[in-house]
Amino acid sequence: MDDKKKKVEIEFCESNQSRESATSILALKKDIEHLKYILDEHEKEVEFMKDHVSKKNSERIEDLRKLHCRLDAHMKTELEYHEGVRDKIVKEHQLIHKRISQAEKWIWIFFGGLTVISALLGKASFTGIFD
Repeated sequence: MDDKKKKVEIEFCESNQSRESATSILALKKDIEHLKYILDEHEKEVEFMKDHVSKKNSERIEDLRKLHCRLDAHMKTELEYHEGVRDKIVKEHQLIHKRISQAEKWIWIFFGGLTVISALLGKASFTGIFD
């Protein structure tokens, strides 16, 4: 009877164990299905982010290119303006320099003539004029 009892216990354990194993296997299958679903969703989100970020990044790069073109055009315009102003200032400075040098020339001529006249008058005798 002992053998029969052991056999029944073994069968009970095996059936109980096979039920537990089947339950465990089903739980594992459900977990695997759930993990596959989560991984698929994660991959979809990753692809969306890649597309979204690369699209936004390319848009930003294009915006930066446009901005650089505008800045280059603005800098070129400003450079041309400042060169024009500098050229006008140089012309005016040359004109003023020419006028000042002409005025200095006449001043030296006047002082030279005044010196000559003073020297001649200093040599002359005016004693006879006032008598």
